[in-house]
Amino acid sequence: MKKIFLIFLVALFVGCKTETNKIKQESENSIVRKDTTIEKETPNYFQYEEYKVGHVNDGYGKRFYIDSLHYNAVVRYYPSDSTKFWFKHYDDFVNDTTLLKEYYKNGNLKFIKKKTYHNFIPIGVWEFYKRNGELKETLDFDNKYYVSFQKAITIAKVNGIKKPFETQISGDSTCWKIIHWRNVKFDSLSNRGLDVGSGIEINRFNGHADKFQTERRRVR
Repeated sequence: MKKIFLIFLVALFVGCKTETNKIKQESENSIVRKDTTIEKETPNYFQYEEYKVGHVNDGYGKRFYIDSLHYNAVVRYYPSDSTKFWFKHYDDFVNDTTLLKEYYKNGNLKFIKKKTYHNFIPIGVWEFYKRNGELKETLDFDNKYYVSFQKAITIAKVNGIKKPFETQISGDSTCWKIIHWRNVKFDSLSNRGLDVGSGIEINRFNGHADKFQTERRRVR
């Protein structure tokens, strides 16, 4: 069972070179699609023991879910045609990323977007397509600064910042802040806790990095 869903997920979220021809609709058991973007890392979806698979088919359209403490994956079809993909959505809580691909009803890719999961910071290259499959526009968030999101994550890992990550932007927008949080205190009566964060602040213009410690109090 794990092998089946691993094949499903790898095919779901690993793209390849831009394809301008009409994309063939595949069956749910063999979702292998050539999209537009090469993902730099292929997550190991089954490195965690607990996950839940779900299927829904109702008036709101057919959906396929894989839920875990560490990630969520969703495939949704058009409500009016359960053979046509509407969108694919993947949340990676460990690496703090969200990937969204939406499709036209004719099967062609409509857009692909990537953000950080916790704070919705745009990252990577966003691509927008016309209905006929022709590339309409790209927004490159990687080239906006000397240190892209992926470079910042690499710097954080080299400096010993553990996963899962949370990514923030400094108040003056000059720095990435990559933080690993751990809970050190929790009161079940008040539903409040104290988290301690080990992080690194990386200048987006020159790559200068400094480690720091922080904490937060929050309601769960």
